[in-house]
Amino acid sequence: MAYEALLKSVEESAEEKERELRQNVQKQVDEIRREARKLAKEVEERIVKEAENAAGIERNKQLYLAKGKIKEQALVAKEKMFETSFEHAGKRLNSLRQDEKYPSVFKHLCEETIGSMEGGMVVIHVNPQDIDLCKKTLEMMKKSYEIRPDLDCIGGLTASSPDGKITISNTIESRLERVREHKRREIYATLFG
Repeated sequence: MAYEALLKSVEESAEEKERELRQNVQKQVDEIRREARKLAKEVEERIVKEAENAAGIERNKQLYLAKGKIKEQALVAKEKMFETSFEHAGKRLNSLRQDEKYPSVFKHLCEETIGSMEGGMVVIHVNPQDIDLCKKTLEMMKKSYEIRPDLDCIGGLTASSPDGKITISNTIESRLERVREHKRREIYATLFG
């Protein structure tokens, strides 16, 4: 019986050792699961945070692009309004030649232009419609000149030296263009505040 008792004691000891091993394994499995859940939660939080950051960056990028597009469209609209205002002014000036004030305007333009030319012969370029007005105006100025009715403009004149090296344009169109460039900022401020 001692043998049976010894065998029973060895069996009980083995069972006890197996229980301990199973308990230790279960504790390790539980610890690994806790650690895995903890890591999974950290990974999930990191991925969510990265996704939020990426979404924020994309949102900022889209906002920046949208603002840029809005500014571009506003600039295009402003430029269109600016151009339209000058087109309208040009159309209104198209009838300047029929206005009773045109002879005095032409005389002023002529005096200003010829006054800028230094001595000697001056070649005056005018629209064929202004040739008589130009002759009449120049008779009073006592200056050597040649009139060439070769200019296509809505009013005014161009003066040049006989060799063409010096040219001064004082047409309605050239003056309108100078106003356009010199007064652009002021006009924008008036139109858009």
